[in-house]
Amino acid sequence: MKKYNLFGFGILCCALSLLLFYSCDKVNTVEDRHFDDEGYLIDSIDNDSFVLSPPSHIKFYIEVSGSMNGFFRANKPTHFKADVWQILSYYSQISSDVTILTNEGNVGATIPMSDFRTKMNTGAFVSSASTKVPLMLQSIITNLKPDEGEVAVLISDMKYSPVGAAAPDVLLTQYSTDISKILGDFGKAVSLIGATSNYLDKSGNSMTDVSPYYFFIIGNDEQVASVRNDISSLLQMSEHFIDNIESGFEYGQVSCSFGIPDGCFQLAGEPTFVGLTEDTCTIQMKIYLENYRWIMTNPEIFANAFEVKTLYGSNVSVGNVKFDVQNITNQAGTNQLVRKATAIVDLKVYDFALESEVVEWSLALPDTEINLFAPYFDAMDENDVTKSYSVDNFIIGVFKGGVVNKSLKPSYILISKNQ
Repeated sequence: MKKYNLFGFGILCCALSLLLFYSCDKVNTVEDRHFDDEGYLIDSIDNDSFVLSPPSHIKFYIEVSGSMNGFFRANKPTHFKADVWQILSYYSQISSDVTILTNEGNVGATIPMSDFRTKMNTGAFVSSASTKVPLMLQSIITNLKPDEGEVAVLISDMKYSPVGAAAPDVLLTQYSTDISKILGDFGKAVSLIGATSNYLDKSGNSMTDVSPYYFFIIGNDEQVASVRNDISSLLQMSEHFIDNIESGFEYGQVSCSFGIPDGCFQLAGEPTFVGLTEDTCTIQMKIYLENYRWIMTNPEIFANAFEVKTLYGSNVSVGNVKFDVQNITNQAGTNQLVRKATAIVDLKVYDFALESEVVEWSLALPDTEINLFAPYFDAMDENDVTKSYSVDNFIIGVFKGGVVNKSLKPSYILISKNQ
């Protein structure tokens, strides 16, 4: 009788142990450090995202050198005048005046926006001065307060022409180095936005319908990205946008959410998918791109930027990729300039090597991709109004400086056969 009881007790213990084992299966069977045993993302490990932030104040600067004259002809409409005034008006709540840069690049008069509009329209800014971009930037940076959320925007054709300076040809060969040192010493984020306008001769006749000029934005990366999106949106609506490029950003991780998966189930809003019904799980990723350069919504650029791999031996492949882009978003019943750009990616994980798998993914941003700017490079001299003399050297200086973009941190997805 005693032996029988012990045997029965042993059977009962085994049954209870098996029941407990199967009811308490770990989701994170590979014990990946980014997730706890139940599959929840550990928030304390490298989980940080970039958040756009509007500036508290914008300081606008306008260059008035001789190469800009075709945009400023007296009493003649140009796309430049229309777009610049629209942008200034959009920011009128946080910027009430415009600073004119003198022929030496130093800070000149600061005038109310209404006075600037009159002077711009009537040709008061037509000038014979040369452009000295390094001096302009140094003057702007000296007067900028990024720690207070302030951003500076320089509007210029960015043609460096140190006429009248000692050894101008030598200065041109040192241009990239000068830009690199100025921006590197300052250490803040920058963005260059290309735009086009018609350009008029002294008689008011059109020399070209497509003459490039630029908006150069300086400040903290969250504010610079916000202003970059707004100005680019307004230029795109007028069909005068070329591209934007940037440096000095620390984006952290890419923001992402998920659609309905196939072959598995999402765990409570986590980047975790459980209960595989087969040996394949297809996850719909919604990757948010509004923080980054606009060319990220180009399918080829995105495909080259999207990096994905598994960490524990399973296979992964990228399926369909679609893009949803809106520059005007309805918020609280009103249309606002709020860019929304999403890549919708089907990610297939299959041939599982273990009970669970972790997918690591990120974006390698196309920092030096400037093909959309390239048609406006290689001007032989500054009198070519269809191109941007020396701007390619300026861009090289930007990326040689101490304001390089930091690589995005990877993100992780856990997939498990358990639940």
